[in-house]
Amino acid sequence: MQFKSTLTLAALMGATALSASIPSSCSIGTSATATAQADLDKYAGCETLVGNLTITGDLGSAALANVQEIQGSLSINNATLLNSFSADSVQTITGALNLEKLTVLDSASFGSLKEVDTINLLTLPAISTFASNLQSANNIIISDTSLESVDGFSSLKTVSAFNINNNRYLTSIKSTLQTVSDSLQVSFNGDNTAVSFDNLIWANNITLRSVSNASFASLENVNASFGFFNNSIESLKMVNLTKVGQTFTVNSNNDLTTLQCTNLTSVGGGFVIANNTALKSINGFPKLNTVGGAVVVVGNFSDLELPSLKSVRGGADFESKSGNFSCSPFEKLHSNNAIQGDKFVCKNGATSTSIKLSSTSTSSGSSKTSSGSTSATATSSDSSSSSTSSSSKSKGAAVAQFAPASGFMGAVAAIAVALL
Repeated sequence: MQFKSTLTLAALMGATALSASIPSSCSIGTSATATAQADLDKYAGCETLVGNLTITGDLGSAALANVQEIQGSLSINNATLLNSFSADSVQTITGALNLEKLTVLDSASFGSLKEVDTINLLTLPAISTFASNLQSANNIIISDTSLESVDGFSSLKTVSAFNINNNRYLTSIKSTLQTVSDSLQVSFNGDNTAVSFDNLIWANNITLRSVSNASFASLENVNASFGFFNNSIESLKMVNLTKVGQTFTVNSNNDLTTLQCTNLTSVGGGFVIANNTALKSINGFPKLNTVGGAVVVVGNFSDLELPSLKSVRGGADFESKSGNFSCSPFEKLHSNNAIQGDKFVCKNGATSTSIKLSSTSTSSGSSKTSSGSTSATATSSDSSSSSTSSSSKSKGAAVAQFAPASGFMGAVAAIAVALL
């Protein structure tokens, strides 16, 4: 028994000595600053850093070795000579990873990083490579970089907000994201940026601007607003999309020829398809049944089909420059009180129907005028006067999605406001 006790005590003493030689956690206080590689080498024996670490100064290249977790934030900023950085053992950062104002940084490698609260990649004009194994994050902003792809985020599954903007060389975004709990925004990147979110099933808000191609093969539900603005996309097919909780907007996509959401049944806010000059046929919404706000469809189309539409809680504006477009189906909807708002406008290249009802009126009478009549002008004027009160109803209102660059689009925006 004595022999066994002696062995046990020796083993415990040996284990204690080993753990003491390799600390599992190193506190750096509230914050620490590293300005040279020697400062970072001090942490090579730590598996976990507790505190916020900032790297700055005149480093040419730098590495943080062996650290697996940072319980705090890692910030690298204003290191104007830094051309490369690696921290390939880090798996978790509980706070933020900030890379900002690094004018010559070419590559940043976080090969094991799976989880982080926030990533900010801001003003990195020389960076070509960012590597990670990221699977979960709350907020990601990638802005004003020279990245040509975001492959470092290709394993990301869940995120709260993902904002990719003003990255002029970015040509490809391929993501395995499955859920976006706040917002997904892709805007003003390279001229030919193609985005693929084919694993995305649910998102709260989605906004795409200046994109050449977009794919959402699995998307079923957008809880708030879904908008496409000023893109060069030729075809949009979202065949699994069934619901948009607030406004659905497709505006000023001049190359768009095909728009299909064949299983979309309801839109909680406005339904806006406007100023898509090449879109001649709008027949990709066979199951759309209810619209909680206004319907605004304006363009050059000759064919507009909404065969299942039964309820529009706002007003409606159908305007085409084509003389072949027929208002008959929509006049029938209006006469059956399926369009419940107090304004209804429908016109093609030759005629128009414009109706304004008072709040107490129960009549649904109509008047016909020429396309250049004062009736259409009065409608735009009334719309402008009600813009302030209407736009305050909902962040997802149609007008919030417009950024009109011409008098024509200004009129469309005003009409959209008035119809809500």
